Amino acid sequence: MMPAHAKRAMLDASVALSWVIPDEGGAEGVMLRDLAVKESTVLLCPPAFWFEVANVLWAAVRRERLDVEDALQALSSLEDFGIVVTDVAAGACLALSSNTGLAAYDTAYLVAALADEVPLWTFDRRMRETGEALGLTVAP
Repeated sequence: MMPAHAKRAMLDASVALSWVIPDEGGAEGVMLRDLAVKESTVLLCPPAFWFEVANVLWAAVRRERLDVEDALQALSSLEDFGIVVTDVAAGACLALSSNTGLAAYDTAYLVAALADEVPLWTFDRRMRETGEALGLTVAP
């Protein structure tokens, strides 16, 4: 159970991956990482987050941007943040997808951020725009 006063944020894979893959996200990603550490932010994610992260790391290996050991280390580094998986209803994701055209795994971040009443951290333009239209605070 997290303290009621703890800062919290819904962490999208795009931001998390910017912390561990060279040349991804730039200064904005570093700023959010440093903010999370400085403020002891509780980072939340939907269940698909870890599979999305692993898939992008695997793609980086296939494209020879990372070797397997570096990808495994990157995954381990993200695990060290203690990211908390939060429940999200698949039906709510499907409903939001049908209204926005976003993939259901993307709407999972939005649905979870709305349910947990937390800001969304994402680099995805369409998720940002949809989140803002839904009344979410979105960073960067």
